[in-house]
Amino acid sequence: MKTTGIVFDIQKFCINDGPGVRTTVFLKGCQMRCLWCHNPESMSQRKQLSFNADKCLNCQACAQVCAHHRFVDGIHQIDFAACDGCGKCVEVCPAQALKIYGEEVTAEQIVQEVLKDKIYFAKTGGGITLSGGEALHQFTFALELAHLSKQAGLHVCLETNGASKSAHYQQIAPFVDCFLVDYKATGDKLHKTLTGLSRRLVDENMALLHQLGCPVILRCPLIPGYNLSLEHFQAIGEMVERFDNILHVEILPYHNFGARKAREIGEIYTVDSEMPDEATIQLWITALSRNGKIKVVHA
Repeated sequence: MKTTGIVFDIQKFCINDGPGVRTTVFLKGCQMRCLWCHNPESMSQRKQLSFNADKCLNCQACAQVCAHHRFVDGIHQIDFAACDGCGKCVEVCPAQALKIYGEEVTAEQIVQEVLKDKIYFAKTGGGITLSGGEALHQFTFALELAHLSKQAGLHVCLETNGASKSAHYQQIAPFVDCFLVDYKATGDKLHKTLTGLSRRLVDENMALLHQLGCPVILRCPLIPGYNLSLEHFQAIGEMVERFDNILHVEILPYHNFGARKAREIGEIYTVDSEMPDEATIQLWITALSRNGKIKVVHA
């Protein structure tokens, strides 16, 4: 049987997910629970319903086909926890206020779609990027997708939080040209508070990727009031000095795009932070550039 996976988006002509022009495939599911996650619809591996209240006409067509929709005093209420993602309500919504995040596909289907833009990859040094969520959360599917992509002559990047099983990195490494590894926070206690997981496995896998000689781009989400500190900048610099397989560092400034998406899937978004202006971002770049041999990129 062909391996299938749950994908919630495929974005073409991406320029910030590895070298060149790329097609980024977003796999559902993640073992971390980062407070600031800008793709909250990626955390669960199951298909999820999303509801845009601004588009709703209160026509109640959805309630006619699904008991998980109710209208109380003119307010549209949804039992998100009970929803199995069947999509019947989506089909009858005339305003397109409802949609499903997550589609079951085969690795072959993904590769064939990505190959449509191979001419752009050839001209720019681009290719396919596996992202998420956490791409390795669906390891069997990610492994087959990376393998088939290499067989098709594609340059392969894999974005990861670094917290998957070490054996998974060893198995998929021969089919990945570059790993994009997120550096979430410095210090085990803070990392666990912000992401729900210890840093231990992340640090072990960074050392493993170095041992395997795998090229790494270190991606650093910077969230004012949460992980932003001089200690964090120093630790990033020390990591670059320690691991010569790190090609460069990319700053990922905080944005609040995840707040609306979280609300639309029935989740609570708790981060209270300011989106930095360009002047602040340049200060961060300067601070990081002074800590070790770092080529900083504002992704």
